[in-house]
Amino acid sequence: DGTWTGVTGRARVIAYDSSQLTADQVPGSVLELADPVWRGEVAIAPTNGSFQAFVTAMRVALGDDATREWLQGLIDNDVQLYEKNGLIRDAVDAGEVQLGLINHYYWYEKAAEVGEDAMNVQVAFAEPGDPGALVNVSGACIIAGSDNPAGADELLTWMLSDTAQQWFVDTTFEYPLISGVDGPTGVPPLADVQGPDIPLAELEDLPGTLQMLQDVGLT
Repeated sequence: DGTWTGVTGRARVIAYDSSQLTADQVPGSVLELADPVWRGEVAIAPTNGSFQAFVTAMRVALGDDATREWLQGLIDNDVQLYEKNGLIRDAVDAGEVQLGLINHYYWYEKAAEVGEDAMNVQVAFAEPGDPGALVNVSGACIIAGSDNPAGADELLTWMLSDTAQQWFVDTTFEYPLISGVDGPTGVPPLADVQGPDIPLAELEDLPGTLQMLQDVGLT
């Protein structure tokens, strides 16, 4: 509706230690991470914006009660807390935990740096419709009080150009959000990553999510 635009897409994934688990053993739903079988083996980053957006999406998709119950289940299951996605990726790779919730591009950045064969950590996409398969976006808008709306419009137009979108693909391994530019090599096509069926504009209640995380003791 002209209020904001997505620039790149980032999918939530479950990182897992392939030296301890096969792909078939990775839970298909993030809801399973509260199962006692994974006690002490799951890592999250509750103060990170991507995790908070994911929890907000879970609230929209499943409701506050179910989301709060899941968060409490993680706590009761001795969930391991980290500050950032990259730290979770590295913790899984080092065998500190078996599973972790991150954005997909953190794994692909590391794989490009050191080589996939040099990594124990791998990633799995949650089953279609699961909150853990959320595809969020980096977004941009022109604020109402801008003193240079024409320049801002030019910038956003450039960010959605073939050149800029290809740069994001090659450099950050995120999904392009325009037609005609392919996603990163090795990443499932965006059309195949089916997260919860919710409009991203409904992820606006971040204060409610922060309050919920505080109430359960995760922030």
